[in-house]
Amino acid sequence: MSLVIAGRVVPLSHDRSVAADETSTFQGRVWIGDDGLVAAVTHGQRAGPAGFDDAPRVDVGKHLVLPGFIDLHSHLAYATLPLWSDPSRTVPYPNHNAWPGRPSYPASITWPAYAILTAAPEALLAYAEVRALVGGTTAIQGSPPSNRPLDGWLIRNVEDERLGQVLRADRVLASTLTLKPDVLGTRAGQMRNGSAFFYHCAEGQHDSIVTREYGDLQTTGCLQRQLVLIHGCALGAEAFAAWREPGTLVWSPFSNLWLYGETTDIPAVIERGVNVCLGSDWGPSGTRNVLGELKVAALVADEKGWALSPFDLVRMITCNPGDALTAAWGRQAGRLQPGALGDVVVVASSGSGNAFKRVLDATEQDIELVVVAGRPLYGTAALMKKAKASDTAALRVAGKPRRLSMTHLDDGGAAWTFDEVLERIEQVRSHPREEIEKARNKAFAGALRGEPAGLRLALDMPTGKVPIGGLPKDLGRIVVPPIQPLAHDDDFFAAVEEGGFHGGLLNRLSAFYA
Repeated sequence: MSLVIAGRVVPLSHDRSVAADETSTFQGRVWIGDDGLVAAVTHGQRAGPAGFDDAPRVDVGKHLVLPGFIDLHSHLAYATLPLWSDPSRTVPYPNHNAWPGRPSYPASITWPAYAILTAAPEALLAYAEVRALVGGTTAIQGSPPSNRPLDGWLIRNVEDERLGQVLRADRVLASTLTLKPDVLGTRAGQMRNGSAFFYHCAEGQHDSIVTREYGDLQTTGCLQRQLVLIHGCALGAEAFAAWREPGTLVWSPFSNLWLYGETTDIPAVIERGVNVCLGSDWGPSGTRNVLGELKVAALVADEKGWALSPFDLVRMITCNPGDALTAAWGRQAGRLQPGALGDVVVVASSGSGNAFKRVLDATEQDIELVVVAGRPLYGTAALMKKAKASDTAALRVAGKPRRLSMTHLDDGGAAWTFDEVLERIEQVRSHPREEIEKARNKAFAGALRGEPAGLRLALDMPTGKVPIGGLPKDLGRIVVPPIQPLAHDDDFFAAVEEGGFHGGLLNRLSAFYA
């Protein structure tokens, strides 16, 4: 649908017809056409393009109008889970191979995740995407592997995005697991043909054994511009210097500090010319949305004396990830300029001061409106009404009333409320064995009748050996922890203070939410 949004525009555009430079902000309007793309960005009251006579017009006053936030590293299948610390571990883990084998891992992480994923896959995805949405996210990486793509549902799932069936399925490739050289060689060829490759690599303490994973990328020709390297915290400046065609690195400082007590050398990455983005990672060792991760990045930069301004940091959740996706998608993301994806977030602001500092300081309470492809999905009642959002339902986020426009995945587009999503997940939480068995029986009976398979999801994290890698034989052993609130809250910050190996640095995150 077409839509016009007026406010203090922060386009982050490199199109000189829109703004003098990427730091420019101005009172103006963003015009999104029926094709879901930005048709124009205009200053003041200047006339827009033709064809918008009947388009809803939303004037947000002095509030900030930005490209929607992009989270380039997450694991949606684990979104319902709380922060995790193994009680028997007293020192940081050396690398990503160490923690999946801890005694508490299967019962705390794998079993409850499998339970919800098996019994209520649609509700799990709905919860995960809404949690991202309330933090201003319009595109996220880390959708669980599934038996069918989910293009065009709520927010954009980076691996599954087809832009309305325009893109081939191999335009975005991803692997959480470490791949063998022959597979990496294939990925190198696919990247040369334009595909983006998201790869978890060298996750652990500096110079630990996982640096070999990066060496494999180098020897197989994968250090290309289309490589999106997730983590890389074990690497130093010399390793990054080998990236001859600098691509993209996704930085998840919360998870790095929580598990390993250290994080990626971002100045060395930037010095090499690598494009740096942010990712929230997952429930057991991450923030609840990429807007929260933005604050962790600021805390780390301040602690280490890195010269990263609010502008530099906001780029890491907007135009930097947008540019990483643009080559693969063939459509500009993360910037508000003609021809770009019509994904917008409105952040509350008084209209004065540095716009990028305001975004850095913003929390879930400050997200006023979120639009994907011109569709208003979430926001205040007043703005959702002005945008003519359909089938909205009430929910409260961080104590603030909001409206959500969401439909079922498999029910002919029928409206779906977040309360119904929570109710379904709570059914699984209360009776995991019964709900898992019910889902299995339903799938088996449907297959016997020749019915199309329902949505099936799979976990995408390294899960270790059995019984860590699956459900226990006795399903009665499964205990699903309470479903986490959508926003960062007091319980989250209390857990931060009690766990992890961050040396107290992450305790400062709560000050942003006071």
